[in-house]
Amino acid sequence: MSVALALNLACSGAEPEKAIFVVPDTTVVDPPEELPASPSTTLEFDSGEITDVSAQANDVPSEASSEATTTTEPKRLWTLLAGGDVLLDRTEPKGIDPFKGVQPHLSSADIAIVNLEMAITERGEPYDKEFVFRAPGSAALTLAGAGIDVVSLANNHTLDFGLIGLEDTIGVLDEVEILRPGAGGNNAEAYAPRVMSLDNGIRVAFVSATAVVPGGFAASSTRAGVADARGAISRVLAAVRAAASGNDVVVVSVHWGVERRTCPNESQRDLARELIDAGANLILGHHPHVLQPIETFDRTVIAYSLGNFAWHPRYGITGETGALEVFFDGARVEGYLFHPHVLDDDGGPRPVREGDRYNRIIDITEGRCEEHDPVLDVTEDESDPASSPETG
Repeated sequence: MSVALALNLACSGAEPEKAIFVVPDTTVVDPPEELPASPSTTLEFDSGEITDVSAQANDVPSEASSEATTTTEPKRLWTLLAGGDVLLDRTEPKGIDPFKGVQPHLSSADIAIVNLEMAITERGEPYDKEFVFRAPGSAALTLAGAGIDVVSLANNHTLDFGLIGLEDTIGVLDEVEILRPGAGGNNAEAYAPRVMSLDNGIRVAFVSATAVVPGGFAASSTRAGVADARGAISRVLAAVRAAASGNDVVVVSVHWGVERRTCPNESQRDLARELIDAGANLILGHHPHVLQPIETFDRTVIAYSLGNFAWHPRYGITGETGALEVFFDGARVEGYLFHPHVLDDDGGPRPVREGDRYNRIIDITEGRCEEHDPVLDVTEDESDPASSPETG
């Protein structure tokens, strides 16, 4: 069963200005006492419970119904599904589609987005670091066939096979019409918002950047590379402001944090606040290779890390993931649902509805992350433990 998540700032100790809730079907849940409902949300409190206003439309007095009819604008409902890190270096050569078990299916959303943690190329020389990832050109067709519309290229593996590998990656993604924010032939292209226009007229802009930047990966005015959220934060924020000025919704994908840490650190929280101030409506994080909490501030949803969405087989915490479903009415975020999944024997996400791993997923995403945080001395610059042997 998908879980309705109360959006709060449980880990940070700060209170959002508004709370957004999504209640599936006619389920009623108890609201957190410290988060009063905003009059502008689609759900309201009634005697200590959250009730779905739309589900009770028939109970509203006729006068109120008449007033609502004359003042409410037509809804332009749409959804976005987001997953975390995607690596197809093993499944693609075997002809395996790791996304076939995702529920809801990625193609069911108006937009589906993931972080592409590899190059798509069969050329180039490997970068001089411990872990380098790539998949053959057919991987682009697998992504498109799964219903993925957008992939973030701003991460520490996009240039694993050099500039020629990046060129191939961009080329095949463009061929299958997948938007690819976060990298380009120079910094103007790498930081540029990529825009998708939906059938309902909503314009959604995507900005992607990485705070994990191996030497030589950052784009410059004369060099291809990725958008740098560590050394050029001002440029990232300028891109978000530009995206917000000409579009309805701004989605920011950011590679940040510390590997295997289930709680976001202060640098993540600081950058999230800056991105929100610049105009972000949705922030999608990755790099820790484990899940981290999902929070909100005002009507911006922040998923600090969505974990390994399609990866090498994992049977512990690095194999626990999920699909984040965000609901919009036009330019307005109405709420979200998080659908828990675990990786199968091929490293593909499969739904999970009960058990210890399910409970851990719920704990972390709802903000109870400290009890699952490993006691490790890990920094962003150390080796990628998600590619090391799984220990639990």
